[in-house]
Amino acid sequence: MSSCAATDHVAHAADRSRMRRGAVLRAATAALLAVAAVLFGAPAKAAPAQDPCPAGAFCAWPEENFTGERHDVGLQTTTMEQCVPLRQDVELRSFVNNTGHPVTVYQDPYCDTQADFATFPSGSQMPRSTYVARAIRVWPR
Repeated sequence: MSSCAATDHVAHAADRSRMRRGAVLRAATAALLAVAAVLFGAPAKAAPAQDPCPAGAFCAWPEENFTGERHDVGLQTTTMEQCVPLRQDVELRSFVNNTGHPVTVYQDPYCDTQADFATFPSGSQMPRSTYVARAIRVWPR
């Protein structure tokens, strides 16, 4: 084999290896995103029909799919960036963020990050949370 042919062969092998690694990386990324969507749930697009959440409020329901008695936390009763405990006498399992601000929802009633938590942009709707919502923190835009 001439040195030119050998160089071409090595270059093509390197290109194929890079292409395989890229394909594997893309497949792994897609799988990771799919697992994350299953674990954390994907915010729903449809608004809760029977009991809509008013503008400027964070609303939570004790049952999945926005059912049960709605509990509201309005911006007028919260301080930005402060931990706001939610009702502790019910387990809140679905929620809507209509505050106009990002809201972090915590499993821990004191906003401890050792328990589950996630931040949701304004307009987010979570029909089936993977954890009970026990506190929130509203962030400036």
